[in-house]
Formats: sequence, C-alpha cells, structure tokens
Amino acid sequence: MKTTLTLKLSLYRFFTTNFGKSILKLLSILVRVRNLGNGNNPKKYPFLIVLTTDTESGYVDKTERRIWQKEKPTAFIGYFNGIKNLMNIFDKHKIRTTFFLSTQCFSSKGIEYTKIKTELNKIIKKGHEIGLHLHPDSDLALQKKLNRKLTATSAFFYNYKDKLDIIKISKKIINENLGNNTAKKIISFRWGNWALDSGGIKALDKLGFKVDSSATPGIKGHLNDAMKYDWSKVNRHYPWKLSITDYQTTTHNNSNVIEVPIATFYFFGLKLRADPVNSILLNKAFTKYYKRADRSEKPFIFVVVTHSPEATYFDGKPTKALKDLDRFISFAKKYDNVEFVTLREAYERLVTS
Repeated sequence: MKTTLTLKLSLYRFFTTNFGKSILKLLSILVRVRNLGNGNNPKKYPFLIVLTTDTESGYVDKTERRIWQKEKPTAFIGYFNGIKNLMNIFDKHKIRTTFFLSTQCFSSKGIEYTKIKTELNKIIKKGHEIGLHLHPDSDLALQKKLNRKLTATSAFFYNYKDKLDIIKISKKIINENLGNNTAKKIISFRWGNWALDSGGIKALDKLGFKVDSSATPGIKGHLNDAMKYDWSKVNRHYPWKLSITDYQTTTHNNSNVIEVPIATFYFFGLKLRADPVNSILLNKAFTKYYKRADRSEKPFIFVVVTHSPEATYFDGKPTKALKDLDRFISFAKKYDNVEFVTLREAYERLVTS
C-alpha cells in the first residue's frame, strides 16, 4: 500500500507540472464516456454543473499526500481554511455550489469552532447549499450524541435502525449548531466514501430526503475493508429513482429519492470520477458529456466532486487541486447554455421540466 501511494503521489506531482500537463493533454484523447447516447438530440435544455464539496477534516501535506478525516479527525483546518479557499474561487466566478457537511466539525472547540461557524454561515448567507455527508467512524460529534463508538465508514456495516439513527442524529446536530432554518432545508445527501446501500436509501426515504449524489457509476473500491463502496453494476449517467431493495438497480423506482450520480469516465482502463485532481482529463470528460448528453426533454446534470481538505495545505495556502478547480470553472463557463447551480436547484428544475 505504501509503495502504491508513493507511486500515485509521484505521478500526481509530475502531471501537475507544465510538462506533465502537456503530456496529459495529448493523452486526453483516450478519455471515454459510455452510455450517454449519440448526442444527436436537440439541446433544448441547459447543461447544469453542480460542484459538490465533501466538507470534512484534513488537509494536503507538502508531499501532496491527502490527510483525510479518518486519519486525523481533529485536523479542522479542512473546514475553516478549506471552505475559505473554496469560497474565494466561488465568489470570483459568482456561482453557487453544494457543501455536503460532515458533522465532525461540531466536535471542535474554542477558536476553531468559531472559525468553522463563521465560514459555514458565509456559505449559507451567500446562497450555497448545505447537504448532509456521513463519515460515522471519524465523526466524533455524532458518536458523542449517539453515546456509542462507530467503527465503519460504509453503510454496509450498519443495520437499518443504525442508519436511521445516524442520519436523524446528524440532522439534529446541524439543527443545534446552525439553526432549524438551515436543518429543515437539507434535502440532499452523500454517504462518505460513496458507500450508500439499499438500507441507507430506505432511511433517507423515510426521513424525507429528496436527492442523493453518492453513486459513482461503474466504480467500486475498498471491498475488503470498512470503507466498502460498489457502484460497478450501474452504467447510467442520467438521474433515476433509487431502489430500497437493490440500490444498484436503476429501474425499480420504489423510493422517492432521486439519484443524481457523480460524473464518471474511462482513461487507459482506469475508471475515474469528475474531480479537479484529474485536471485536464476532467475538462475532456466535461466536453464529451456536453456534446453527447441528451437535453431534449430535461436539463442534464453534471456533478463534480471535490473535498474541503483538498483545498488547503496545512498552512492554509491554496492547493494545486484548488487551482485546477478554478481552471475547470473558467473552461466550462466558455460553453453555451452552461449554468452552475446547487444540487437542490438542479433537482427542482429536473422535477419541474
């Protein structure tokens, strides 16, 4: 694992140099997107881009290694400086986005808690969306409220009652810290590490959530540990109603929760998410979606995922991934009929079109 991580970091550092990017640009012709259609349909409706931020603890160290919340839950810099750096980009481009919030931030105290509350209130005031994000095994605020230790990230390792309690209590924590007005507006959800399952969908349905964005079509991972996620059987890039009996089935329609999946694509046999860390490859994937996605009857929703800790080094300075996000936004804004919206706004336009 250490050798693999070292190799990944070396490749990332290389492909973020000017020379590395020039090579990646040449190779980007190999980016593939399947199951979108042929693109011959009229582009009657807009192409909606939803930038989503998994908002949690952590930061990027000087070697470009990601220090995630699971490794260091009390590295709250991922909240205050991560959010601040992201908001500088979103303010610059005058766009609204969705922040999926892990309630671990509310285990902070003193000046860190004050800084986090300040940044979260700015998000709300400026019209960005707060959604719920779950990392049960590294969320100390949630565990304290439940009065029990949680040992897994993935929904697969909890029974239905556990999942119901985890989601319900997480919303209650947001209510206590950000107010009822914010908590009652939460309709969107993403399980940490994309690890949603059928029981989790059943819980979301019961608790009134309207839209989820946990799916990564065609991608699975961590199958042998407590971070397990598996969307390998899903090949759909258009929204669908989730199933409470088989979460990977896209035709059951037996819940009221609409799945708006994260955009995924193929490159050299790799299955990748629409993520700024993929820089030039993300731009190429966006172009393919833009040209081929069916917009004849409804808008198409292109979901990009990033993380607040990936937006900040330990000293609070902006990261390479953040600069790539800035470049992606500038790139996408040049296309006609492209709009940046929150997931809630995209959902509302989807169901009314």
